[in-house]
Amino acid sequence: MTTFTLRRLTSTTALLLAVAWCATTEARAEKSILRLVLDGPVMEKPNDAASLMALFKKSEARTLHQLVKTIRQAANSGDIAGLVLVIEQPQINLPQIEELTRALKAFQAKGKKVYCYLDYAGNGAYALASAADHITLAENGQLDILGLHGELMYFKGLLDKIGVEADMMHCGAYKSALEPFTRTEPSPEAAENINWLLDGIYDRWLQLIAAGRRLSAEEVKKLIDAAPLTAQRALESKLIDEVSTYAAFKARLHKEFGKDVKVLKRVGEKSEFELDTSNPFALIPQIMEMFETAAEHKETPALGLIYLEGPISTGKADDGPFGDASVGSTTARAAFEQARDDTNIKAVVVRVDSPGGSALASDIIWNAAVRCAAEKPVIVSMGRVAGSGGYYVALPGETIFAEATTITGSIGVVGGKIVWKGLFEDKLGITTTEFNRGAHAALMSANRKWNDTERTFMLDYMTSVYDQFKGRVAKSRGSKIKKDLESIAGGRVYTGAQALELGLIDKLGGLGDALDYAAGKGGLGRDYEVRQFPKPSGLEEFLALLGKLTGKESEEDEYEIGMAPAVGGDPLVRAVWPLVRDLAPPQLREVLRGLRNLLLLQQERVGCFMPLVPTFR
Repeated sequence: MTTFTLRRLTSTTALLLAVAWCATTEARAEKSILRLVLDGPVMEKPNDAASLMALFKKSEARTLHQLVKTIRQAANSGDIAGLVLVIEQPQINLPQIEELTRALKAFQAKGKKVYCYLDYAGNGAYALASAADHITLAENGQLDILGLHGELMYFKGLLDKIGVEADMMHCGAYKSALEPFTRTEPSPEAAENINWLLDGIYDRWLQLIAAGRRLSAEEVKKLIDAAPLTAQRALESKLIDEVSTYAAFKARLHKEFGKDVKVLKRVGEKSEFELDTSNPFALIPQIMEMFETAAEHKETPALGLIYLEGPISTGKADDGPFGDASVGSTTARAAFEQARDDTNIKAVVVRVDSPGGSALASDIIWNAAVRCAAEKPVIVSMGRVAGSGGYYVALPGETIFAEATTITGSIGVVGGKIVWKGLFEDKLGITTTEFNRGAHAALMSANRKWNDTERTFMLDYMTSVYDQFKGRVAKSRGSKIKKDLESIAGGRVYTGAQALELGLIDKLGGLGDALDYAAGKGGLGRDYEVRQFPKPSGLEEFLALLGKLTGKESEEDEYEIGMAPAVGGDPLVRAVWPLVRDLAPPQLREVLRGLRNLLLLQQERVGCFMPLVPTFR
């Protein structure tokens, strides 16, 4: 038997042994790369319905915040050597692309490379891919970077045919939200507004591509005018780095990182739970343990995060599975109250992605945000759009962030009603007799247009709401406003870059930037926790737990692209849904938006919603 004697080591010997041990450990360390697949919607806030559908189709419904956080964690991880970005058919807007691009650039600043694979790419997908160090396009793929296109729908011709009149008014020459019901084409002011927005968004889109591919904006413009581009033409034009199959792309990754490289699909989500899936009752104690663990964490300092996504209305918020969320004043007010009263919340970030809506609801939310801002820092992050009522609710933020391509402003109000008499009486033979008590009892009657007295009353009412809106802006923004307020109000809409020049916002940046800034304001340091308000539903927590408990990657190849049908698993739904999603939405969404605005006016008479701005694709 060999006997070892433990002796005190000199400091030099100990140091040498420690260095040798670290070197050996590092040599043994398993190299990893992060793989992200972008397909389907990049959500703003967690959505129970979308998460449930994703669970059924064995995919993952990720928010913008989750994606950026994952990339940041990978950048700071010593175990992750690179990132693989597989872009399929993401439903993603340009402000989201700007934020993800910054996250990828920060990843690269750590000396790590980003590899991207495309079967095909349109405007948005390619702009994001441009941030990668190396882009591979499928052999028969193409780049459909055709330029930005948008359409506006006008309904006056239809209303004339069926005998319906739109009696509409607005405060501000550029407040064109109701023009679709009174015109067959944009007014000169509306066309001017749309063109200056399009100029700003187009220039920023060009910058993203040019900077990523190290080309000039003029070179990119010429290539766009020549698009669609075949894979070979894209390669010759230096818009991509390789044309090959997906198998060849995987071989490149193995050559770069080693054949034994571990491919991670998520970072920082290691579960301490183990679930026996053969025993359904094993889930119950795990759920209890999760809730107990969550309760413990509530006593630690954190940031609050409040999402205001979708049209604004009074009452409770509503989240739909297809991006049709709404902001309810009752829900939003409760969120601000919860965040204000929670002593562990040191600062609050409000993510606004809303075209506005109810003037009343917007003011209720504004008041709740002001109360919260009196107790702790409130920072605002604007998403794709934060206009009219969406800008109104952002005003309490002591610092407002927006992306260069965010659409914001639209300080103004509208009012109106639809008159159905021509349809009912003249075409259908349906007559109506009114009985009223009170001078304004029939103010919103659908049987006739406003008389002179009623029109004056409505205009005075609208003006008072408009003056209040401008007063909120003047009080909140104060000397930050670079021009006379009236000259930048009147319903005018701006990109985030234009709004920064005018003093309507404070900084260019995304949600991650706003969270970092708020953490500094709240004294939380770099490693901070974020808690959503209103507090996540039981279903949302259950779905998150289920994903962690099962902990199983799908049985696909570690690099492979998984099929992600839009809804459910029914073959008929899978066949029909792409047509509904890709062909109909621009038209259907405009029609639904117009109907929603009309319903709001019928109820509240005055609205703070965005003028008509096309979705540029």
